[in-house]
Amino acid sequence: MRGLFFTSIIGGALIILGALIIFIRLNQPDSRISLNAYILESVGIVLLLVRIFSPQILISVFLTGTMGAAILGTDQVALHIPLKPDKVNPQGIFRLLLGFILAVLILSIEPEIAVWIPVPDSILFCSLFLILMGLTTFSLSSRLMYRFLGILNIFSGFQLVYMLLEESVLVFGFMIAIDLLIALLGAYFMSGSQNDEYST
Repeated sequence: MRGLFFTSIIGGALIILGALIIFIRLNQPDSRISLNAYILESVGIVLLLVRIFSPQILISVFLTGTMGAAILGTDQVALHIPLKPDKVNPQGIFRLLLGFILAVLILSIEPEIAVWIPVPDSILFCSLFLILMGLTTFSLSSRLMYRFLGILNIFSGFQLVYMLLEESVLVFGFMIAIDLLIALLGAYFMSGSQNDEYST
């Protein structure tokens, strides 16, 4: 039981870390690190839910997150360009502080929300954090890639709670389909915007 408890802590930490990386790197032209951070969130969700769901469900969650990142990055990732470390800038520091402020805000309101949503506190906190960070990423981003990463984070936060409230394989499959559909729409719109830039 202690090992499962530590996996939940590590899972929550990975979810928070992945969401913060995406938010801090907002509007960066090279989105490979942000896409990997989204996959990191999927790993965190798997570790967070390892005590509750079967291995088949957990593998499906991980593969959905990986495929979503792969679909979004199909036309956006230039693998031949080497990764360069990001420079520390005031915007990144401000976003990191804003992320911590949101985390403290969620900690303060989570007990009241837990009265209405009967799920474990760690899962509810991670769900609310993903939703708030997704909303913030979507609202502050000027690039379609990060806007759709924000939408995916919002949906992941909703899915994290709804999986516990409605334990139906059919509903779970439906949510996986929606997740992949969001990624496909993102790739489609980003491809269309690139074609418009080339035509002009």
